[in-house]
Amino acid sequence: MARWSPGERVVVLGAGATRGAEFVVAPPSGVAPPKCLPPLNADFFTQLQRVTTERHQEAVRAVVRDVVGIYGPNFSLTLEQYFTQLEAMLATARPAKVVAESYKPANLSSMRTSLLDALSAVLEESADVAKMDSLARRHPCSYHASLVNILEPQDTIISFNYDCVMDHALRTTGVGKWSARFGYTFPNANRVEGYSAWSAQRAPTAHNRSINLIKLHGSLNWYPFPESEREPLRLRERPYKQRGQKLYEIVPPEYVKSATARPIYPILWANAELALRRAELIAFVGFSFTPTDLDVEALFRLAMASNKKLKRVVIANPNDEHRWRIRSILATALQDGAVVTQFDSFRDLAPHLNELFG
Repeated sequence: MARWSPGERVVVLGAGATRGAEFVVAPPSGVAPPKCLPPLNADFFTQLQRVTTERHQEAVRAVVRDVVGIYGPNFSLTLEQYFTQLEAMLATARPAKVVAESYKPANLSSMRTSLLDALSAVLEESADVAKMDSLARRHPCSYHASLVNILEPQDTIISFNYDCVMDHALRTTGVGKWSARFGYTFPNANRVEGYSAWSAQRAPTAHNRSINLIKLHGSLNWYPFPESEREPLRLRERPYKQRGQKLYEIVPPEYVKSATARPIYPILWANAELALRRAELIAFVGFSFTPTDLDVEALFRLAMASNKKLKRVVIANPNDEHRWRIRSILATALQDGAVVTQFDSFRDLAPHLNELFG
């Protein structure tokens, strides 16, 4: 089997890339933007309460009830804070001899499962690329498409998003240069099943012939990874909850610290580190470092400490503090004179992709 080898250009996607998609910020004339927006960490609970699909209401009510039970009715909370709080409470409750009924491990685990289902519901409501009548499917994002157009085989996208907006752009725009079988950089492409639904036309049929999409927190179009190396890695044609079962592979924020202990993820994280270490260009789109993501920060710091080739950094993010944080974590690699170019949004960046990536 050929050794995986990344190219010299890396794009890092955060939640702001989906929030800044064209179908959200600039839908066609006469088309209303979605009421429920692709969530950011800070406003997840606001978007959750905008979900209107009837079959998701039970999940919405369950999470709101759980949060109010812990924090009271006037809660101010991010998604990662709540995930992390639940994990800390679980870790404390498991060995405890006396625990209030509502905080017993089984109930806390149920709260976490409800939150995972609610996360899936918000992303389905706001960014479902599988349903033919969804806004994300009927009016796909030209910014994501422009990014795919400028990328070449072996270029790498590192995504921290669970949604499949980037995956959809690759399968619709990446003709001849995107294969879901090879591009997700799973350790054995022969184990991948269901890849044809997510591959582009004339998909590459060998290693190092595809654009790479490394999803370090998992993806809603992946079935849970099997424990056995003999079992297949299965992709879901429809990337959302079905029949009331959690049938997707995602790493909740509180689990990031142990992601590399789970099947497949050590390979994905190692691939991401190699791509960052070799990169001559790194573009951050809608991405920010968060306090709970210590493993993510460590990944970038270690890779940048060994990167001797970096020439350009592109940042698309409206928040000055987030921009500064990215520059500070890349400081070692930036010392040799890499050029930093900044934009407020994906929309502002898209027209300049050719000149920046050329």
